[in-house]
Amino acid sequence: MTPIFPGISVELPVLTWGDPAAAKSALLLHGLTSAGAVWWRVASGLAAEGWFVVAPDQRGHGRAPRTTSYPLEGFVADALRLRPAPGETWDLVIGHSLGGAVALLAAAGTDEWTRSVLVLDPPLTLGPDSVAPLLAETIAEITDPSASKILDQNPGWHAEDAHQKAEAARLISPFTVERVLGDTSPWDLEPHLDDVRVPVRLLGADPASGSASVLPDQGERLAARHANLSYAFVPGAGHSIHRDSADRVIAEALQAAITGARITSP
Repeated sequence: MTPIFPGISVELPVLTWGDPAAAKSALLLHGLTSAGAVWWRVASGLAAEGWFVVAPDQRGHGRAPRTTSYPLEGFVADALRLRPAPGETWDLVIGHSLGGAVALLAAAGTDEWTRSVLVLDPPLTLGPDSVAPLLAETIAEITDPSASKILDQNPGWHAEDAHQKAEAARLISPFTVERVLGDTSPWDLEPHLDDVRVPVRLLGADPASGSASVLPDQGERLAARHANLSYAFVPGAGHSIHRDSADRVIAEALQAAITGARITSP
């Protein structure tokens, strides 16, 4: 199958956990203004279960190459270059927010990249009216980031989560944020779900948090339409589900891999 979004790719720097020869493998894709290291708890938990885990810095983030443009097809092309070993397929790809959008589009483009997908509160639609306030909010977030301030705003986070978030925010530029939101919007990922053949588990933030990208009515509608997609929201979790509820994400990952192996096995 030809990728839906063919794009010019860059080689991404990666962090790894676990044994490359492990029986199970996972790729973890972070969100906007983050970096691979923010997955430290989820990656450690999966590695402890015997997995090989890879988390890249996506283009424009962390130590990854900078480019002149940041369309979604570029992120997808970068992700499709990543494999647990040459020619092999990921057992699971987990993506948060922007990383979730990338994971879904990459899986829609090829059936041989991953056996299952777990997405954490991805923005499935982004209209023109949403861009300006999101851009202002995100630029403010990366301006003089402070771990202590982040922890004050998110008292349920581990202190290391706040530290890694602040470090990642220092490494991304306003130009990158502007281009990511400018080059990729508007977008509507829902039509591409028809092309995803592997199991998809969609986790939304608690709607009561006020930060959910996927609300229950949208998630339940998509689950009713797509037989390979299931949805749930995580009580008490905000948009950063992997920070608010790392144990839940690890448990969901282990279950998603079982589902993917059962459905995709010959």
